[in-house]
Amino acid sequence: GTYGVIRIRRVAVGVLPIDDDGFVHLVGQWRFPLGRYSWEMPEGGAEPGEEAFDCARRELAEETGLTAGRLEKILEMDLSNSLTDERAVIFLATGLSQGEASPEPTEVLRRARAPFMDVLARAIDGRIRDGMSVAALLRAHHMAVTGRLPASLAQAMLG
Repeated sequence: GTYGVIRIRRVAVGVLPIDDDGFVHLVGQWRFPLGRYSWEMPEGGAEPGEEAFDCARRELAEETGLTAGRLEKILEMDLSNSLTDERAVIFLATGLSQGEASPEPTEVLRRARAPFMDVLARAIDGRIRDGMSVAALLRAHHMAVTGRLPASLAQAMLG
Protein backbone atom coordinates (compact mmCIF):
# COMPACT_ATOMS: atom_id res chain seq x y z
CA GLY A 1 0.00 0.00 0.00
CA THR A 2 0.85 3.66 -0.06
CA TYR A 3 2.36 5.16 3.06
CA GLY A 4 2.94 8.89 3.38
CA VAL A 5 5.81 10.24 5.46
CA ILE A 6 6.57 13.86 6.25
CA ARG A 7 10.34 14.46 6.47
CA ILE A 8 11.30 17.20 8.94
CA ARG A 9 14.58 19.01 8.27
CA ARG A 10 14.94 20.56 11.72
CA VAL A 11 15.34 18.86 15.09
CA ALA A 12 12.69 19.93 17.62
CA VAL A 13 14.33 21.32 20.74
CA GLY A 14 12.69 22.05 24.08
CA VAL A 15 14.11 23.47 27.26
CA LEU A 16 12.43 23.20 30.66
CA PRO A 17 13.57 26.12 32.84
CA ILE A 18 13.26 25.51 36.58
CA ASP A 19 14.54 28.18 38.94
CA ASP A 20 16.12 27.68 42.36
CA ASP A 21 12.71 28.15 44.05
CA GLY A 22 11.28 25.18 42.12
CA PHE A 23 9.20 27.29 39.74
CA VAL A 24 8.82 26.48 36.04
CA HIS A 25 8.95 29.25 33.44
CA LEU A 26 6.41 28.71 30.65
CA VAL A 27 5.52 30.49 27.44
CA GLY A 28 2.04 30.71 25.98
CA GLN A 29 1.15 31.18 22.35
CA TRP A 30 -1.54 30.55 19.77
CA ARG A 31 -0.89 27.28 17.90
CA PHE A 32 -2.47 27.66 14.47
CA PRO A 33 -2.56 23.94 13.52
CA LEU A 34 -4.54 23.20 16.70
CA GLY A 35 -6.70 26.30 16.63
CA ARG A 36 -6.05 26.99 20.31
CA TYR A 37 -3.76 28.63 22.82
CA SER A 38 -0.98 26.50 24.32
CA TRP A 39 1.14 26.84 27.45
CA GLU A 40 4.47 25.05 27.04
CA MET A 41 8.17 25.18 27.73
CA PRO A 42 10.35 27.25 25.36
CA GLU A 43 10.71 25.32 22.11
CA GLY A 44 12.14 25.74 18.66
CA GLY A 45 13.88 23.98 15.85
CA ALA A 46 17.60 23.42 15.35
CA GLU A 47 18.57 24.18 11.78
CA PRO A 48 20.58 21.53 9.91
CA GLY A 49 24.12 21.69 11.27
CA GLU A 50 23.09 23.53 14.45
CA GLU A 51 23.69 21.67 17.70
CA ALA A 52 20.57 21.06 19.77
CA PHE A 53 22.40 22.48 22.81
CA ASP A 54 23.00 25.80 21.01
CA CYS A 55 19.38 25.91 19.85
CA ALA A 56 18.17 25.32 23.43
CA ARG A 57 20.25 28.23 24.74
CA ARG A 58 19.01 30.47 21.93
CA GLU A 59 15.32 29.58 22.35
CA LEU A 60 15.48 30.00 26.13
CA ALA A 61 16.96 33.48 25.78
CA GLU A 62 14.69 34.56 22.90
CA GLU A 63 11.42 33.40 24.43
CA THR A 64 12.01 34.12 28.13
CA GLY A 65 15.13 36.28 28.45
CA LEU A 66 16.59 33.58 30.72
CA THR A 67 20.16 32.30 30.67
CA ALA A 68 20.94 28.92 32.22
CA GLY A 69 23.96 28.37 34.43
CA ARG A 70 23.45 24.66 33.71
CA LEU A 71 21.81 23.11 30.65
CA GLU A 72 21.50 19.32 30.71
CA LYS A 73 20.07 17.04 28.02
CA ILE A 74 17.43 14.92 29.74
CA LEU A 75 15.42 13.26 26.96
CA GLU A 76 15.28 12.39 23.27
CA MET A 77 11.99 11.52 21.60
CA ASP A 78 10.37 10.58 18.30
CA LEU A 79 7.40 12.93 18.07
CA SER A 80 4.94 11.30 15.71
CA ASN A 81 6.55 8.14 14.38
CA SER A 82 3.52 7.01 12.39
CA LEU A 83 3.54 10.17 10.25
CA THR A 84 6.89 11.98 10.48
CA ASP A 85 10.56 11.36 11.15
CA GLU A 86 10.64 14.36 13.51
CA ARG A 87 12.79 13.87 16.56
CA ALA A 88 13.17 16.00 19.64
CA VAL A 89 15.89 16.75 22.14
CA ILE A 90 14.87 18.15 25.53
CA PHE A 91 17.03 19.98 28.04
CA LEU A 92 16.64 21.00 31.68
CA ALA A 93 17.78 24.55 32.42
CA THR A 94 18.77 25.47 35.99
CA GLY A 95 20.82 28.20 37.64
CA LEU A 96 18.72 30.79 35.81
CA SER A 97 19.55 34.46 35.32
CA GLN A 98 16.97 36.93 33.99
CA GLY A 99 17.65 39.10 30.96
CA GLU A 100 15.54 40.64 28.21
CA ALA A 101 13.43 38.38 25.97
CA SER A 102 13.66 38.90 22.20
CA PRO A 103 11.09 36.69 20.48
CA GLU A 104 10.94 36.45 16.71
CA PRO A 105 8.66 39.06 15.09
CA THR A 106 6.02 36.40 14.30
CA GLU A 107 5.89 35.17 17.92
CA VAL A 108 3.39 36.79 20.27
CA LEU A 109 4.30 35.13 23.55
CA ARG A 110 3.02 35.42 27.08
CA ARG A 111 5.11 34.26 30.00
CA ALA A 112 4.17 32.58 33.25
CA ARG A 113 6.05 31.28 36.28
CA ALA A 114 4.41 28.63 38.46
CA PRO A 115 5.39 26.03 41.08
CA PHE A 116 6.66 22.80 39.53
CA MET A 117 3.98 20.60 41.13
CA ASP A 118 1.21 22.92 39.86
CA VAL A 119 2.61 22.76 36.32
CA LEU A 120 3.00 18.98 36.57
CA ALA A 121 -0.66 18.72 37.67
CA ARG A 122 -1.69 20.75 34.61
CA ALA A 123 0.17 18.29 32.39
CA ILE A 124 -1.37 15.28 34.10
CA ASP A 125 -4.95 16.60 33.87
CA GLY A 126 -4.59 17.76 30.26
CA ARG A 127 -4.48 21.53 30.66
CA ILE A 128 -0.91 21.39 29.29
CA ARG A 129 -1.04 19.19 26.20
CA ASP A 130 2.18 19.94 24.31
CA GLY A 131 3.86 16.52 24.06
CA MET A 132 7.42 17.72 24.57
CA SER A 133 6.43 19.76 27.62
CA VAL A 134 4.48 16.88 29.17
CA ALA A 135 7.41 14.51 28.64
CA ALA A 136 9.90 17.03 30.04
CA LEU A 137 7.80 17.58 33.17
CA LEU A 138 7.42 13.86 33.79
CA ARG A 139 11.16 13.32 33.26
CA ALA A 140 12.07 16.20 35.60
CA HIS A 141 9.73 14.79 38.26
CA HIS A 142 11.35 11.37 37.89
CA MET A 143 14.80 12.96 38.23
CA ALA A 144 13.69 14.78 41.39
CA VAL A 145 12.26 11.71 43.12
CA THR A 146 15.14 9.39 42.17
CA GLY A 147 17.95 11.66 43.34
CA ARG A 148 19.16 12.71 39.87
CA LEU A 149 18.84 16.41 40.79
CA PRO A 150 20.57 18.39 43.52
CA ALA A 151 18.68 17.82 46.78
CA SER A 152 17.88 21.52 47.26
CA LEU A 153 16.35 21.78 43.77
CA ALA A 154 14.38 18.55 44.17
CA GLN A 155 13.03 19.73 47.52
CA ALA A 156 12.01 23.11 46.05
CA MET A 157 10.28 21.36 43.11
CA LEU A 158 8.45 18.77 45.16
CA GLY A 159 7.49 21.14 47.99
